[in-house]
Amino acid sequence: MLQQKTKGLFVEVNDYSILAAVTSGLDAPLTIESVHEKPINAEPEELDVFFSRFHETKGRSFINARCGVYPKSRFVRRTTLESPAKARDPHYFAELVQTQFRIDPDLNMVGVVNATDGSEFDIEKGVQNQKELVFCGAGMDDLETTQERLVNWGLYPDRLELGSVVTLGGLISYSKFKKNRLPTLVLEITPTNSNIFIINSKQIDIARPIPYGMNSMFPTIQKELGLKDEDSARKLFYSDTFDFTDMGPVLLQRMLKELQASTGFYEVQTGQTVGQIFITLLPKNFHWIQNTLARSLGVDVLQIDFPGWLKQLDVTPSSNVQFETLGTRWVGLFSLMGQYDAESEG
Repeated sequence: MLQQKTKGLFVEVNDYSILAAVTSGLDAPLTIESVHEKPINAEPEELDVFFSRFHETKGRSFINARCGVYPKSRFVRRTTLESPAKARDPHYFAELVQTQFRIDPDLNMVGVVNATDGSEFDIEKGVQNQKELVFCGAGMDDLETTQERLVNWGLYPDRLELGSVVTLGGLISYSKFKKNRLPTLVLEITPTNSNIFIINSKQIDIARPIPYGMNSMFPTIQKELGLKDEDSARKLFYSDTFDFTDMGPVLLQRMLKELQASTGFYEVQTGQTVGQIFITLLPKNFHWIQNTLARSLGVDVLQIDFPGWLKQLDVTPSSNVQFETLGTRWVGLFSLMGQYDAESEG
Protein backbone atom coordinates (compact mmCIF):
# COMPACT_ATOMS: atom_id res chain seq x y z
CA MET A 1 0.00 0.00 0.00
CA LEU A 2 1.02 3.61 -0.48
CA GLN A 3 2.35 5.50 2.48
CA GLN A 4 0.10 8.38 3.48
CA LYS A 5 2.35 11.41 3.71
CA THR A 6 2.37 15.02 2.69
CA LYS A 7 6.08 15.35 1.96
CA GLY A 8 7.51 14.91 -1.52
CA LEU A 9 10.44 12.82 -2.70
CA PHE A 10 12.40 13.44 -5.89
CA VAL A 11 14.85 10.77 -7.05
CA GLU A 12 17.32 10.63 -9.92
CA VAL A 13 18.98 7.32 -10.80
CA ASN A 14 21.84 7.66 -13.28
CA ASP A 15 24.98 5.76 -14.30
CA TYR A 16 27.02 7.08 -11.39
CA SER A 17 24.79 8.11 -8.50
CA ILE A 18 21.41 8.05 -6.86
CA LEU A 19 20.38 11.58 -5.91
CA ALA A 20 17.35 12.29 -3.75
CA ALA A 21 15.62 15.34 -2.30
CA VAL A 22 12.95 15.39 0.42
CA THR A 23 10.58 18.29 -0.19
CA SER A 24 7.42 19.80 1.25
CA GLY A 25 5.42 18.42 -1.67
CA LEU A 26 5.63 17.22 -5.26
CA ASP A 27 4.38 20.37 -6.96
CA ALA A 28 5.68 23.92 -6.70
CA PRO A 29 5.66 26.05 -4.69
CA LEU A 30 7.71 23.74 -2.50
CA THR A 31 10.65 23.70 -0.10
CA ILE A 32 13.69 21.42 -0.39
CA GLU A 33 14.13 20.07 3.13
CA SER A 34 17.16 17.81 2.61
CA VAL A 35 19.27 16.22 -0.12
CA HIS A 36 20.92 12.80 -0.16
CA GLU A 37 23.33 10.89 -2.40
CA LYS A 38 24.53 7.32 -2.83
CA PRO A 39 26.90 5.78 -5.41
CA ILE A 40 25.03 3.61 -7.90
CA ASN A 41 27.47 0.74 -7.31
CA ALA A 42 26.78 0.56 -3.57
CA GLU A 43 25.92 -2.85 -2.13
CA PRO A 44 22.20 -3.80 -2.22
CA GLU A 45 22.04 -3.70 1.58
CA GLU A 46 23.42 -0.15 1.58
CA LEU A 47 20.81 0.94 -0.97
CA ASP A 48 18.03 -0.60 1.15
CA VAL A 49 19.24 1.43 4.12
CA PHE A 50 19.54 4.56 1.95
CA PHE A 51 15.90 4.38 0.83
CA SER A 52 14.57 3.24 4.21
CA ARG A 53 15.31 6.70 5.64
CA PHE A 54 12.51 8.12 3.51
CA HIS A 55 9.85 5.78 4.98
CA GLU A 56 7.87 7.24 7.87
CA THR A 57 6.32 3.92 8.87
CA LYS A 58 7.70 0.43 9.25
CA GLY A 59 6.56 -2.50 7.16
CA ARG A 60 6.05 -2.88 3.42
CA SER A 61 4.76 0.43 2.08
CA PHE A 62 5.55 2.56 -0.94
CA ILE A 63 6.54 6.20 -1.14
CA ASN A 64 5.23 8.44 -3.89
CA ALA A 65 8.28 9.79 -5.71
CA ARG A 66 8.93 11.78 -8.87
CA CYS A 67 11.71 9.93 -10.63
CA GLY A 68 14.24 10.81 -13.32
CA VAL A 69 15.89 7.75 -14.87
CA TYR A 70 18.57 7.01 -17.46
CA PRO A 71 17.91 3.57 -18.99
CA LYS A 72 20.86 2.43 -21.08
CA SER A 73 18.71 2.18 -24.20
CA ARG A 74 17.47 5.77 -23.94
CA PHE A 75 17.59 8.04 -26.98
CA VAL A 76 16.94 11.68 -27.79
CA ARG A 77 16.92 12.56 -31.50
CA ARG A 78 16.18 15.87 -33.22
CA THR A 79 14.52 16.27 -36.61
CA THR A 80 12.76 18.80 -38.81
CA LEU A 81 9.67 17.71 -40.71
CA GLU A 82 10.38 18.45 -44.37
CA SER A 83 6.85 17.46 -45.35
CA PRO A 84 4.60 18.25 -42.37
CA ALA A 85 1.49 16.98 -44.16
CA LYS A 86 2.91 13.44 -43.98
CA ALA A 87 2.60 13.55 -40.20
CA ARG A 88 -1.12 13.02 -40.61
CA ASP A 89 -0.38 9.46 -41.67
CA PRO A 90 -0.65 7.35 -38.47
CA HIS A 91 2.31 5.22 -39.59
CA TYR A 92 4.59 8.08 -40.54
CA PHE A 93 6.45 8.59 -37.24
CA ALA A 94 7.02 4.86 -36.75
CA GLU A 95 8.58 4.64 -40.22
CA LEU A 96 10.61 7.80 -39.61
CA VAL A 97 12.30 6.62 -36.40
CA GLN A 98 13.07 3.27 -37.99
CA THR A 99 14.56 4.61 -41.21
CA GLN A 100 16.21 7.81 -39.98
CA PHE A 101 17.33 6.78 -36.49
CA ARG A 102 17.36 2.97 -36.70
CA ILE A 103 15.06 2.68 -33.68
CA ASP A 104 12.56 -0.18 -33.73
CA PRO A 105 9.16 1.26 -32.69
CA ASP A 106 7.93 -2.24 -31.78
CA LEU A 107 10.65 -2.64 -29.14
CA ASN A 108 10.87 0.92 -27.87
CA MET A 109 8.54 3.37 -26.22
CA VAL A 110 8.80 6.52 -28.34
CA GLY A 111 7.57 9.99 -27.45
CA VAL A 112 7.28 12.79 -30.02
CA VAL A 113 7.58 16.28 -28.55
CA ASN A 114 8.09 19.78 -29.88
CA ALA A 115 11.70 20.94 -29.75
CA THR A 116 10.58 24.42 -28.75
CA ASP A 117 8.67 23.73 -25.53
CA GLY A 118 8.67 19.99 -24.89
CA SER A 119 4.92 19.71 -25.42
CA GLU A 120 3.60 16.50 -26.94
CA PHE A 121 3.07 16.58 -30.69
CA ASP A 122 -0.64 17.08 -31.31
CA ILE A 123 -1.96 16.63 -34.84
CA GLU A 124 -5.07 18.61 -33.89
CA LYS A 125 -2.99 21.76 -33.36
CA GLY A 126 -1.83 21.70 -36.96
CA VAL A 127 1.45 20.42 -38.34
CA GLN A 128 2.80 23.69 -39.78
CA ASN A 129 3.61 25.01 -36.29
CA GLN A 130 5.07 21.69 -35.13
CA LYS A 131 7.86 21.02 -37.61
CA GLU A 132 10.77 21.07 -35.13
CA LEU A 133 10.53 17.78 -33.23
CA VAL A 134 12.39 15.60 -30.76
CA PHE A 135 11.93 11.83 -30.60
CA CYS A 136 12.78 10.45 -27.17
CA GLY A 137 12.30 7.20 -25.30
CA ALA A 138 13.90 3.88 -24.42
CA GLY A 139 13.49 0.15 -24.83
CA MET A 140 10.29 -1.23 -23.32
CA ASP A 141 12.11 -4.03 -21.51
CA ASP A 142 14.66 -1.55 -20.19
CA LEU A 143 11.93 0.75 -18.87
CA GLU A 144 10.12 -2.16 -17.23
CA THR A 145 13.35 -3.26 -15.51
CA THR A 146 13.98 0.30 -14.38
CA GLN A 147 10.50 0.59 -12.90
CA GLU A 148 10.83 -2.73 -11.11
CA ARG A 149 14.09 -1.54 -9.60
CA LEU A 150 12.39 1.54 -8.19
CA VAL A 151 9.52 -0.52 -6.78
CA ASN A 152 11.98 -2.89 -5.11
CA TRP A 153 13.42 0.15 -3.33
CA GLY A 154 9.95 0.98 -2.02
CA LEU A 155 9.27 3.79 -4.49
CA TYR A 156 6.01 4.29 -6.35
CA PRO A 157 6.79 6.67 -9.25
CA ASP A 158 4.27 9.49 -9.29
CA ARG A 159 5.92 10.29 -12.61
CA LEU A 160 8.71 8.43 -14.38
CA GLU A 161 10.68 10.77 -16.61
CA LEU A 162 13.64 10.41 -18.94
CA GLY A 163 16.42 12.21 -17.10
CA SER A 164 18.13 13.42 -20.28
CA VAL A 165 14.99 15.23 -21.42
CA VAL A 166 14.22 16.63 -17.98
CA THR A 167 17.73 18.07 -17.71
CA LEU A 168 17.49 19.70 -21.14
CA GLY A 169 14.18 21.27 -20.13
CA GLY A 170 15.78 22.60 -16.97
CA LEU A 171 18.80 24.01 -18.83
CA ILE A 172 16.58 25.74 -21.41
CA SER A 173 14.62 27.22 -18.52
CA TYR A 174 17.90 28.36 -16.96
CA SER A 175 19.04 29.95 -20.24
CA LYS A 176 15.79 31.94 -20.32
CA PHE A 177 16.26 32.97 -16.69
CA LYS A 178 19.82 34.16 -17.32
CA LYS A 179 18.96 35.64 -20.72
CA ASN A 180 21.90 33.80 -22.29
CA ARG A 181 22.54 35.18 -25.77
CA LEU A 182 24.74 32.32 -26.97
CA PRO A 183 23.80 28.63 -27.34
CA THR A 184 25.04 26.05 -24.83
CA LEU A 185 26.78 22.77 -25.66
CA VAL A 186 25.45 20.09 -23.30
CA LEU A 187 27.38 16.83 -22.99
CA GLU A 188 26.03 13.72 -21.28
CA ILE A 189 28.82 11.19 -20.72
CA THR A 190 28.04 7.61 -19.74
CA PRO A 191 30.48 4.72 -19.28
CA THR A 192 29.85 3.39 -22.80
CA ASN A 193 28.85 6.38 -24.93
CA SER A 194 27.84 10.04 -24.84
CA ASN A 195 25.12 12.35 -26.08
CA ILE A 196 25.76 15.79 -27.56
CA PHE A 197 23.10 18.48 -27.36
CA ILE A 198 23.12 22.12 -28.36
CA ILE A 199 20.38 24.24 -26.82
CA ASN A 200 19.45 27.89 -26.62
CA SER A 201 16.87 29.73 -24.56
CA LYS A 202 14.11 28.64 -26.94
CA GLN A 203 14.69 25.05 -28.00
CA ILE A 204 16.88 22.00 -28.55
CA ASP A 205 18.82 22.58 -31.76
CA ILE A 206 21.02 19.46 -31.95
CA ALA A 207 20.78 16.02 -30.35
CA ARG A 208 23.12 13.25 -31.43
CA PRO A 209 24.91 10.27 -29.86
CA ILE A 210 28.64 9.57 -30.09
CA PRO A 211 30.32 6.20 -29.43
CA TYR A 212 32.84 7.46 -26.85
CA GLY A 213 32.29 7.35 -23.11
CA MET A 214 34.38 6.95 -19.98
CA ASN A 215 35.40 3.40 -20.90
CA SER A 216 37.07 4.63 -24.10
CA MET A 217 39.75 6.33 -21.99
CA PHE A 218 40.99 3.17 -20.26
CA PRO A 219 43.31 1.88 -23.05
CA THR A 220 45.04 5.28 -23.17
CA ILE A 221 45.40 5.41 -19.38
CA GLN A 222 46.87 1.89 -19.40
CA LYS A 223 49.38 2.86 -22.07
CA GLU A 224 50.34 6.25 -20.65
CA LEU A 225 50.82 4.98 -17.09
CA GLY A 226 52.23 1.54 -17.94
CA LEU A 227 49.48 -0.38 -16.13
CA LYS A 228 49.10 -4.12 -16.56
CA ASP A 229 45.54 -4.11 -17.97
CA GLU A 230 42.50 -1.96 -18.63
CA ASP A 231 40.82 -3.11 -15.43
CA SER A 232 43.68 -1.55 -13.45
CA ALA A 233 43.17 1.63 -15.45
CA ARG A 234 39.44 1.61 -14.67
CA LYS A 235 40.02 1.18 -10.93
CA LEU A 236 42.54 4.03 -10.86
CA PHE A 237 40.26 6.24 -12.93
CA TYR A 238 37.33 5.90 -10.52
CA SER A 239 39.41 5.81 -7.32
CA ASP A 240 39.76 9.61 -6.93
CA THR A 241 43.43 9.12 -5.97
CA PHE A 242 45.06 10.32 -9.20
CA ASP A 243 44.77 13.71 -10.87
CA PHE A 244 44.10 13.19 -14.59
CA THR A 245 44.02 16.91 -15.42
CA ASP A 246 47.37 16.92 -17.23
CA MET A 247 46.37 13.84 -19.27
CA GLY A 248 42.98 15.35 -20.09
CA PRO A 249 43.69 16.51 -23.67
CA VAL A 250 45.05 13.06 -24.59
CA LEU A 251 42.24 11.11 -22.91
CA LEU A 252 39.54 13.28 -24.46
CA GLN A 253 41.03 13.57 -27.93
CA ARG A 254 38.45 11.45 -29.76
CA MET A 255 35.54 12.98 -27.88
CA LEU A 256 36.88 16.46 -28.59
CA LYS A 257 36.92 15.77 -32.35
CA GLU A 258 33.23 14.82 -32.21
CA LEU A 259 32.40 17.97 -30.26
CA GLN A 260 34.35 20.13 -32.70
CA ALA A 261 32.54 18.53 -35.63
CA SER A 262 29.12 19.11 -34.04
CA THR A 263 29.77 22.70 -32.99
CA GLY A 264 31.44 23.52 -36.31
CA PHE A 265 28.48 22.16 -38.28
CA TYR A 266 26.05 24.01 -36.04
CA GLU A 267 27.87 27.32 -36.33
CA VAL A 268 28.06 27.07 -40.13
CA GLN A 269 24.37 26.16 -40.41
CA THR A 270 23.02 28.77 -37.99
CA GLY A 271 25.66 31.50 -37.91
CA GLN A 272 25.60 31.30 -34.11
CA THR A 273 28.68 30.65 -31.99
CA VAL A 274 28.44 28.25 -29.05
CA GLY A 275 29.21 30.24 -25.92
CA GLN A 276 29.47 27.72 -23.10
CA ILE A 277 29.62 24.05 -22.23
CA PHE A 278 27.80 22.11 -19.54
CA ILE A 279 28.40 18.45 -18.64
CA THR A 280 25.70 16.56 -16.77
CA LEU A 281 25.80 13.56 -14.41
CA LEU A 282 29.53 13.35 -13.62
CA PRO A 283 30.61 13.17 -9.96
CA LYS A 284 32.76 15.96 -8.47
CA ASN A 285 36.11 14.29 -9.10
CA PHE A 286 35.59 14.50 -12.87
CA HIS A 287 35.37 18.30 -13.08
CA TRP A 288 38.66 18.22 -15.02
CA ILE A 289 36.77 16.78 -18.00
CA GLN A 290 34.53 19.83 -18.32
CA ASN A 291 37.42 22.25 -17.79
CA THR A 292 39.63 20.46 -20.34
CA LEU A 293 36.93 20.45 -23.02
CA ALA A 294 36.05 24.10 -22.36
CA ARG A 295 39.68 25.17 -22.82
CA SER A 296 40.09 23.05 -25.96
CA LEU A 297 36.89 24.38 -27.53
CA GLY A 298 37.52 27.97 -26.46
CA VAL A 299 34.21 28.32 -24.60
CA ASP A 300 33.17 29.12 -21.04
CA VAL A 301 31.84 26.66 -18.49
CA LEU A 302 28.16 27.29 -17.72
CA GLN A 303 27.88 28.11 -14.01
CA ILE A 304 24.54 27.45 -12.36
CA ASP A 305 22.99 30.03 -10.03
CA PHE A 306 20.88 27.51 -8.12
CA PRO A 307 19.25 29.94 -5.64
CA GLY A 308 18.18 32.41 -8.32
CA TRP A 309 16.94 29.81 -10.80
CA LEU A 310 15.01 27.75 -8.24
CA LYS A 311 13.42 30.87 -6.79
CA GLN A 312 11.99 31.54 -10.23
CA LEU A 313 10.57 27.99 -10.23
CA ASP A 314 8.94 28.59 -6.80
CA VAL A 315 11.39 26.20 -5.15
CA THR A 316 12.98 27.29 -1.86
CA PRO A 317 15.89 25.57 -0.08
CA SER A 318 15.85 25.08 3.67
CA SER A 319 18.90 26.00 5.74
CA ASN A 320 19.98 22.33 5.49
CA VAL A 321 20.65 22.64 1.76
CA GLN A 322 23.96 24.26 0.80
CA PHE A 323 24.09 24.59 -2.98
CA GLU A 324 27.80 25.45 -3.08
CA THR A 325 28.64 21.92 -1.89
CA LEU A 326 26.44 20.07 -4.38
CA GLY A 327 27.90 20.69 -7.83
CA THR A 328 26.33 20.83 -11.27
CA ARG A 329 25.35 17.16 -11.41
CA TRP A 330 22.29 18.07 -9.29
CA VAL A 331 20.75 20.04 -12.15
CA GLY A 332 18.85 16.95 -13.35
CA LEU A 333 17.24 16.30 -9.98
CA PHE A 334 16.24 19.95 -9.44
CA SER A 335 14.91 20.09 -13.00
CA LEU A 336 12.34 17.48 -11.97
CA MET A 337 10.80 20.10 -9.68
CA GLY A 338 10.02 22.64 -12.39
CA GLN A 339 7.23 23.24 -14.85
CA TYR A 340 8.58 24.50 -18.17
CA ASP A 341 5.55 25.19 -20.34
CA ALA A 342 5.49 28.45 -22.23
CA GLU A 343 2.53 29.81 -20.25
CA SER A 344 4.22 29.48 -16.84
CA GLU A 345 7.44 31.06 -18.14
CA GLY A 346 5.82 33.94 -20.00
